[in-house]
Amino acid sequence: MTADPKAMSTTLGRGATSFDYEAKTWGGHEVRLSPTYLGALRLRYCLEDLEGVRGRVVEVGCGGGGMARALKFYRPDLQVIGCDLSRNAARVAGRMGSGIEYAVANAYELPYASESLAGFVMFDVLEHVEDPGRLLKEAYRVLAPDGLLHMFVPCEGEFHTLHDLLARVGWRAKELYGGHIQRFALTNIKQLLASVGFSRPLWRWSCHLVNQLADVAYFTVLNLRGRNSSTSVEGYLHSSGRSPLRSLVRAAKTGVATVSYYESRLAGRVPGAGAHLSGHKNGTEPAQSRRA
Repeated sequence: MTADPKAMSTTLGRGATSFDYEAKTWGGHEVRLSPTYLGALRLRYCLEDLEGVRGRVVEVGCGGGGMARALKFYRPDLQVIGCDLSRNAARVAGRMGSGIEYAVANAYELPYASESLAGFVMFDVLEHVEDPGRLLKEAYRVLAPDGLLHMFVPCEGEFHTLHDLLARVGWRAKELYGGHIQRFALTNIKQLLASVGFSRPLWRWSCHLVNQLADVAYFTVLNLRGRNSSTSVEGYLHSSGRSPLRSLVRAAKTGVATVSYYESRLAGRVPGAGAHLSGHKNGTEPAQSRRA
């Protein structure tokens, strides 16, 4: 069974290569389980799903390697590897060390042997590619039998999100300044996973109201000024230098991260603007279901 991703999600019509992935590096900052980190909930759910996994785990679209380093920090027994399309991101990640191997690679043609990996992890990647089904087929290829796929995917095509509402009136800031060329609903992603052959996925919701407001505000500011930033908010805060503006941004980031974390923990069964999904190769269900 095959699936046409353009029939399953909103494809926005801009080629993936039109966004300059060498000019902006995401994910170079450190991530920990503290709610003050914007990536804390992504990390928490990923670690929960990786609990029974042993061996080699790849993060595809690793950016500057912050999440890969966090996985290695909390799971030193895993052989964590990472790859990204951006050579600049791979250089940033490589400079940080941590015993992680990084590669520059197209996600459609990964430099790993078939059935060689125990885990395949992606955060905020699927919405950037023109052919999500092809990427998931490649994930299926490199995973060993019963291997785990874990990913976080924005669900900005869900009718209840601010992103979908704004898109209906022509808002394109996240396409222009975030490289998002797909707007998924959760149903789209589950259909794609099933079409490739993954087990019925488990999922949890996050990115509720506060997170959506902050996200829309950030990309709207970039749109109004007419140019992108070279790094993420946390990347900016982890760079050298102190200033009143940096202190203000830090306080705002900490507040948004903390409120968003607990908001989504409490409202995990309520649909949000993002989904954390996991599935196994060859249709093997995980031992414990944490479906939200």
